[in-house]
Amino acid sequence: MKSIRVAIIGWGNVGRHCKYVLDETADMQLVGVVRRASSLKEVDDDLSDVKVVSDITKLGKVDVAMVCVPSRLAGDRVAETLKLGISTVDSFDIHDQIVKTRKRLNTIAKKNGVVSILGAGWDPGSDSVVRCLMQIVCHHSFTTTTFGGKKGGRSMGHTAAVKAIEGVRDAVSLTLPNGAGHQKRLVYVELEPKVDFNTVAASIRKDDYFKKDPTDIVAVDDVSKYNTLNHGGEVERISEDIIQKYKIEGINPLMTANVLVASARAAYRACQANQPGAYTMIERPLVDFVPGTLEEQLKGY
Repeated sequence: MKSIRVAIIGWGNVGRHCKYVLDETADMQLVGVVRRASSLKEVDDDLSDVKVVSDITKLGKVDVAMVCVPSRLAGDRVAETLKLGISTVDSFDIHDQIVKTRKRLNTIAKKNGVVSILGAGWDPGSDSVVRCLMQIVCHHSFTTTTFGGKKGGRSMGHTAAVKAIEGVRDAVSLTLPNGAGHQKRLVYVELEPKVDFNTVAASIRKDDYFKKDPTDIVAVDDVSKYNTLNHGGEVERISEDIIQKYKIEGINPLMTANVLVASARAAYRACQANQPGAYTMIERPLVDFVPGTLEEQLKGY
């Protein structure tokens, strides 16, 4: 069986966990990691057995690139990679921009004969598949998704948005459940010297990531004590006659990485089937995301 040649673009929490998952994935081969040129000289034991470059074209043949950068950077990075004739997967998490982003990437992917699967984390992503399944089971109802899990969890997208604000040295954004279908944000910020807290807090609250939810912001000397990689959520669709509930909770970047690796397999298979374009997870056959042949998968059907 031919191994799928995969590259990781970005070496943050998601990129690191993607390598962890790929190391245990029999039908894929990690051919390299793409980092900023300024980071190439950094010593990282986790990369001791991996080729590290700043330009993906230096890795030779790549079937699928796993784009593990903040969502606000992901669209352009995916577009650049698709134009090189390399299929991509990403965990773009800005829900209300999925349709626009898919339309843009679809044109580029089709022009270059490759595949992009976007929004392929656990939400959006696998939770989106669950929401679609719930609608199939119960037509006349509505679905709610509540994030945070039992104790609250770290949102990688929200955390990255805060870190990008001028004057913020480090930050962590926690999501707390706030009733069915609602959540609130608790943001811990570590500021650079002489930076005005109120100015930073105002920037956070007006950011698109935060402006729809109640948000508490706390300045601290060290955010590490408040940090966590855990997150979770609950999807519910309840009618008078049918009750459906799905819970997920665990290490946020690991859950995301698992979905990305499965999506890389689906992207490769779509490309092999000559079906170029940009897709969300609900548009591709679920069997394409799992290893093995169709006959093997049907044994457990």
